[in-house]
Amino acid sequence: MFAGRYDHALDTKGRTMVPKRFRARLAGLSDDSVWITNALGTPAHLDVRPSSLFFEYQARVAAVPETPQLIQFKRYYFGSAIEVDVDSAGRILIPAGFRKRLGLEGQIAFVGIDDKRFQLWRPEDLDASFDEVNANPGDFLAHLAELGV
Repeated sequence: MFAGRYDHALDTKGRTMVPKRFRARLAGLSDDSVWITNALGTPAHLDVRPSSLFFEYQARVAAVPETPQLIQFKRYYFGSAIEVDVDSAGRILIPAGFRKRLGLEGQIAFVGIDDKRFQLWRPEDLDASFDEVNANPGDFLAHLAELGV
């Protein structure tokens, strides 16, 4: 499972170290590359899926009857996706277009979402997202109860 928050340095070339626990999950899946793409929601952040799970998700989305919204989603999500190798030192390169769009420089925050993906954020944006949840715990607890969680 991809879980936890890890803040790492982002070098001037756009490389960053994948957290050790995330690398272990990738190794368990026999994946040595990930797909980085736009994530839905604001502020802007990125979804990262191991290659095998990216193709699995793509197949699930392709099996759904197309609607105008689904076509837009595919364009946004799959159309922006870039495969990135995890190098022998455990680093990935965040493509320049993503770094520019998100204003990523100096630091990057990794946050685990579930057993299929993690996300990349500007640390201050992730802090604000956490603060939003903490400021409205009742709303989130009520929603979780509706979902049966």
